[in-house]
Amino acid sequence: MSESDKKEPALFSLALRDIAIVLSAFSLWAATDSWFQVTGLLFADVISAANALFVGYLLGAIFHEWGHYAGAKFSKSVAPLLQPKDITSLFRFNFDFSLNNTYQFHCMSFGGWIAHWGVLLLLFMLIPMDTLGRVFLIASLFGFVVFATVIEIGILKKTFSGLEPKLALGELSKRNFQTASIFGAGSGITTAFLFV
Repeated sequence: MSESDKKEPALFSLALRDIAIVLSAFSLWAATDSWFQVTGLLFADVISAANALFVGYLLGAIFHEWGHYAGAKFSKSVAPLLQPKDITSLFRFNFDFSLNNTYQFHCMSFGGWIAHWGVLLLLFMLIPMDTLGRVFLIASLFGFVVFATVIEIGILKKTFSGLEPKLALGELSKRNFQTASIFGAGSGITTAFLFV
């Protein structure tokens, strides 16, 4: 069976899957945060912080991808949903570069930005930064947001200068990812130090 013959998965089932993943991860982190609040154990605080590193990244990645999808649909892009290969797969749809234009690519890109910066702002306003686990949750999420933003700024600079989006993406190198990782990790670590 070819890729074109595969049936597009239902939006509701994919959204429900990701809602379940987010709620499960967030609940696991919240349980360890509560464990620390109730007992005051240093071990509980360390476990909460360790969970927060993964949960912050996961929240950022999932909201980022759904933001991209919302931006693609807002601009009426051809962007069929994909069935994730496994639980670690973050890609949710296939943006068809041959059928979509640069404006649609920009809408798709900025949709991801709106979503990841929006969830960061929301959690920053809702969660007090008074435990190690809470600080690490926001720091991890911020680190992901900076990482994704740095990667996409490089692409958008090229597309706003006239390069086709597919070619701009094709020019991404290992060095681009390393630079974005340094900025993301540095931002997360700096945030953690500022609030601990």
